[in-house]
Amino acid sequence: MAILYQMQSKRSRIVWFVAIAIAFIFILDPFRLFESDNIPRMRVNQDLQAEMEAFLATAPEADQYIVDELDSHDLVVIGETGYVKEQLDFLAALIPALDEAGIRHLGYQYANSADQALIDDLVTGESFDESLANRILFNNMVILGYEEYRNVFRAAWEVNRGKPDAGEPFRIIGIGSPPDYTLIVDPDDVDDPEVLSRVFANGIPDSQMAETVMQQIVNRGHRAVVYTKLEHAFTGFPQVQYSARMEESGFPGRKRMGNILKERLGDRVMTVMYHMPLQDTRSRTGYGFPIGGLMDQALETLPEGRRPGFRVDASPYGEAPITSDTLTEGLDEDLTLEQVTDGYLLISRIGDYEVVTPIDGFITAENIGRARSQFPGPDPGEVTVEDMNEFIVGTLGSMTRIFEGFE
Repeated sequence: MAILYQMQSKRSRIVWFVAIAIAFIFILDPFRLFESDNIPRMRVNQDLQAEMEAFLATAPEADQYIVDELDSHDLVVIGETGYVKEQLDFLAALIPALDEAGIRHLGYQYANSADQALIDDLVTGESFDESLANRILFNNMVILGYEEYRNVFRAAWEVNRGKPDAGEPFRIIGIGSPPDYTLIVDPDDVDDPEVLSRVFANGIPDSQMAETVMQQIVNRGHRAVVYTKLEHAFTGFPQVQYSARMEESGFPGRKRMGNILKERLGDRVMTVMYHMPLQDTRSRTGYGFPIGGLMDQALETLPEGRRPGFRVDASPYGEAPITSDTLTEGLDEDLTLEQVTDGYLLISRIGDYEVVTPIDGFITAENIGRARSQFPGPDPGEVTVEDMNEFIVGTLGSMTRIFEGFE
């Protein structure tokens, strides 16, 4: 009987790990069919390389650049890679600079609009309540158990604790609107229009996020940074692959959050992206440089700790072609960096990025039921608390290997 139990337990864990592998593809889509062992690079002549290096040497620091852009924009939408420690650390460190400049709102994808009262309580409390912060992250996505996403709330709380009682608090505005993952049971469900119509019954996330930003920030006369994954942040760049996929799934005419905001606000909103890997099928890891490694080369010439931010169309990088064949899919002409983003944050070489830190015990006996039912992918079955916490840790392995490919 003991042997039979061990065999059944082992089989259950194998099924679970297959399920989470499928789910990871659904969440991050990190894998490609590889044609090369090398990450494609771009070469430029020495004069242009020298011009690029000289430009970065005089560009403002990334945090000051963001504050400066908010002098002439209502919204600066920052697009992140996801699961990158340095990017979230930058956001947390940006909050005091925003507050000092009189900008006291941050739109945050990783908190739900339905939890706004909880968020306000968290960032204005007498002490920082980690369990409440974990609950807000869990409500957004049940496997979002990482310290750096939680530290963004902590940064706002620290700013507010240092203010006089009458001081206007810094607010984090939850803009998240997650799909109903309970309805995704089988892998094929993510391609089934009938299933997806129920998954998105409360609205398409991009549309819902744009509406929340308008109602809670813009229409109330506030300026803000809005922080999302890169694909949601595009304002001037129409991501045709997304619109095509949504139409195939029964949702015609859909656009990214940034595109929607651009239609409503024009030049009052802009996109800023971090230096990050972009999907590229020609690379062994499935990811490549945005413009062929030119910025990484220039970063090596700057003093340690220097982190420039800059307007792309005013830089030598503006007309550089995007080398990601995934981002250019469906386009008839070359795509340049200035067509994709207005601003750029060069906070680290890609190969120096580190992944975020898992929160110990994020999944508990009390929330495991919801974690199973709201798992963002096919139904994981009767997995344990230990299994789910292991998944939160294991998710980071693929990201680490991606960054190692740029070293």
